Amino acid sequence: MKGKKVLIVGGSSGIGLALAKRVSKKGGEVVIASRKAEEQKQKLIKNEWLEQCSFISFDITSISDINEMFSKAGAVDHIVVTVKSPLVTGSFLNLDSESVFSAFNTKLWGQYNLAKAGAGKIKHGGSIVLTSGSLGTRPIQDYSTMSIICGAVNSLCKSLALELAPIRVNAVAPGFLTLKTMEDIIPLGLGDSDQLANSYLFLMEDSYTTGTTIVSDGGAALV
Repeated sequence: MKGKKVLIVGGSSGIGLALAKRVSKKGGEVVIASRKAEEQKQKLIKNEWLEQCSFISFDITSISDINEMFSKAGAVDHIVVTVKSPLVTGSFLNLDSESVFSAFNTKLWGQYNLAKAGAGKIKHGGSIVLTSGSLGTRPIQDYSTMSIICGAVNSLCKSLALELAPIRVNAVAPGFLTLKTMEDIIPLGLGDSDQLANSYLFLMEDSYTTGTTIVSDGGAALV
């Protein structure tokens, strides 16, 4: 990561924030982009590893905002997307369509449009790392929306790896971080942001991996 410029979309909280600190510690230049990045700047730069980060606020559901964000960020080595969509749960037949559309617009179409707008900003040898989720390969009751989105992101990853080569395109499928009902079922329990940041780092640094989704779920797919 030393000397590399990394754009982390969703980097002001959760996995993205943990990753921003890790990249900075390894000598990388970090640009954090999120809906409230600029508002949170003064709080975040109190952390020694975030003092030199750049912060850009934008709306991932707006194509014009995405284009403006990339014009501010400039050329980068890696684009990492760690945004979370609104959590939509419940029986498929009773789901509110507007809530489903909102989740799709954030996590699927948001990442789709970011990859489309950002591909031309990536330097030689660079990559895109998307975020899907373990529900994309092993759905559970009442999580159909999230399962569909995560499965679609996994397919998007493979398709873009072919179309955007030699830019590498990969994805991480995080497991459960906060769902308490799963805590005692998963072999390794609930994960945390620092653990999950490892997979994103690996995919940025491995120059011969593309079209791959790494599942980091503590063994949730086994139960």
